[in-house]
Amino acid sequence: MPGHSSGLRNVTDAGAAGAGRPGQRCRERGVGPVAFLESVDNGLRLLLFVANTARVSVSEAAAELGVAPSTAHRLLATLRYRGFVVQGRDRTYRPGPAMEELVTARILRANLAAIALPHLQRLRDETDETTHAMVLMGRQVRVIASCESTQVLRVGIRDGAMLPAHYASAGRMLLSALPPEQFDAAYPKEGVPQAGLTASAVAGLRRDLAVCRKTGYAVNAGQTERGLTAVGVLVTGADGPVGGISVSLPSVRYHKDNLAGLVAALHRAADAISAELH
Repeated sequence: MPGHSSGLRNVTDAGAAGAGRPGQRCRERGVGPVAFLESVDNGLRLLLFVANTARVSVSEAAAELGVAPSTAHRLLATLRYRGFVVQGRDRTYRPGPAMEELVTARILRANLAAIALPHLQRLRDETDETTHAMVLMGRQVRVIASCESTQVLRVGIRDGAMLPAHYASAGRMLLSALPPEQFDAAYPKEGVPQAGLTASAVAGLRRDLAVCRKTGYAVNAGQTERGLTAVGVLVTGADGPVGGISVSLPSVRYHKDNLAGLVAALHRAADAISAELH
């Protein structure tokens, strides 16, 4: 789970920033630095310009970016090809379905993070283990909010982390809820070499997800990082699953006797989040 990626933390270790205040770290995902490419920057600036303007002509786009009209036309044509803009009969461009979907998804993630955070804190206080909320993005899950345990030996948080969905506990729950055709497109029976999954591994994943659907939870027993365990469940909105939450802890503190308690606490938190989303 997300905490696996950031590893175990021991506040007795010297030099850790904020180590003197265990359990006080609850936050939403941050944004890290990015490399600069002028062509990409122009495309992104153009996206923002179109998003904030009712209609944009080629000459207006060229003036906004400070480029030649031919360059602006190529950029707009590329955005049109990918569905980010559409062209009207008057030859101007306006936001397309891909941009609208992107904006909607971003708003939903931001709303989910804001709603989930206080419930993650209560879940952290109840279990005294690190908690995370995440969303599915392709074959990965992204951490959008988290709260760190108060215990000396604990799983650290890593806001914004991306993890393989088929390893993460809440990621597997999200995969288990995908429509069959969507899952088959992402994880074909022949395997997914770029994800390190052979045909037999995909078949095994299908079996695991069937169990997840039946039990209503998933366990990540050191699959993302040795020595860490996580338990995850789904969070649903009005139209179905929107994300997942998990409790992450050192494997030395995990045993089957406390699984039922962790699952019950997770479902209470997930139900509370879902109630606010509906």
